[in-house]
Amino acid sequence: MQIRFVKILCSILMAILIYSSSCIASDQQSLEYRVKALLIVRLALFISWPEDPQKTTFKICIDSTDPIANEFQFTEVTEIKGRTLEVIDPPRDESIRQCDFLYLSAGSMDRAIAQFPVVTISSQAGFAEQGGMIEFYIDDSKVRMKTNLHAVHDAHIKLSSKLIRAQS
Repeated sequence: MQIRFVKILCSILMAILIYSSSCIASDQQSLEYRVKALLIVRLALFISWPEDPQKTTFKICIDSTDPIANEFQFTEVTEIKGRTLEVIDPPRDESIRQCDFLYLSAGSMDRAIAQFPVVTISSQAGFAEQGGMIEFYIDDSKVRMKTNLHAVHDAHIKLSSKLIRAQS
C-alpha cells in the first residue's frame, strides 16, 4: 500500500514538474514575441523612409495569426513618426507598398518587394542573406538582429548610424 502511494505521489510530482516547465517555456516564448513586437515599434525611430505625404498611417503588416501580431496590443503605442499606428495583414498584391514594416512569418523573401520602400523583417534563419532587411535571432537568450544593408540601400531606406553601431 505504501509503495503504491509513493508511486502515485511520484506520478503527481512528475506531472506538476512537466506542467510547470511547459508553463515556463511558454512564458519565455511569449516574452520573446513581446520583445520582438517592441523592437519592431522602436526600430521606426532609427529608420528614415522616402517622404510620402499621402501616407497618413504607419502600417505594420504582419499575418494576424503570427504570435507577434497579438503582442502589438500590449505595446501601448498608438502613433509612430506622427502617424497613427495600424497593424494589418499583408496585402497580396502591389498595395504591399502601403506597408512601412512587413514582417514575414514564413515563406521566402519575394524579390519584387525590394523595389518598394518597405522594411522587411523576419525571424527565419538566413532571412537577411536571402535579401530580407532585418533578421531577428536568439543569442544567449536575447533577441538580436542582423541587417542586410544592401537591401536597405536598394529600397531607398536609411538606417540611423546608432542602429548600425548597435549591431557591431
